[in-house]
Amino acid sequence: MRFKTNIVIFDLDGTLIDSSPDIVHCANLALRELGLSPITIEQAKKGIGPGSEKFTRMMLPRGEENRAEEFLRLYRSFYIERCTRGTRLYPGVKDVLERLGKFTLVLTTNKPRYMAEKILRHFGLWEYFGLCLGPEDVSNPKPDPEMICKALNHLGEVPQTAMVVGDTCNDILAGKRAGTKTCAVTYGYSSRQLLQKEEPDFIIDRLTDLIGLLDGEQRTF
Repeated sequence: MRFKTNIVIFDLDGTLIDSSPDIVHCANLALRELGLSPITIEQAKKGIGPGSEKFTRMMLPRGEENRAEEFLRLYRSFYIERCTRGTRLYPGVKDVLERLGKFTLVLTTNKPRYMAEKILRHFGLWEYFGLCLGPEDVSNPKPDPEMICKALNHLGEVPQTAMVVGDTCNDILAGKRAGTKTCAVTYGYSSRQLLQKEEPDFIIDRLTDLIGLLDGEQRTF
C-alpha cells in the first residue's frame, strides 16, 4: 500500500541554514580560552550534525578529551550570543517552506532546541513549523530514530506518511530506521558519495527541487 506524504521532517544545520561560520568562530573562541590551537572551517563542518558528544570530540585535539565538558560549556556560552551573526539561509528556504503550507512541517535537530528556536525566530521561520524537537527531548539523538518516532507519535501519524529531509548520513539513517521516506540534500555538510551509500529515496541538489518532487508524488494519488 502506498502512502501520500503529509509530513515533511527537516534537519536544520546544512539543510535550512549554513551555520558553519558561527560554529567555527565560537569553537575557536572556546579553544583559545583553553589555550588550544584553532580549527579550520572544513574541520568544523565534519563535526556539525552528529550531536554534542561527537562534535566536542572532533573539535578537541587528540589528548585533550578530558576537557570536553569545559569546551562545550564555553562553546555554548559563546554560540548562543553569536549564533545568527554569520549564519545564512540556503537559497530558496523561505519560499519552499511557504509553498509547503499544505504539509505539516517538523524540525528535528541534534542542536539544542533553544538554540534552534532562536535561529528560526531570527530568520522568520519559526511560524512554519508545527513541531520542533532537539536532543533534550529524547534519550538518543540522530541517527537513532527516536526523535522522528516521537514527532510522528505526537502527530498521530504513521512513518509512511512522512519524508525526512537532511544533509547528513545521520538524517538519512534516522529516517530509514523510523520507516519514513528519505530525501538527501547535497549542498550541506556531506558529499553526494557519502549520502548515496545510505540509499536515500531521493537526492536533490537544491532545496527548491523538493517542491517538484512532492508535487509529482501528490499528482499520482
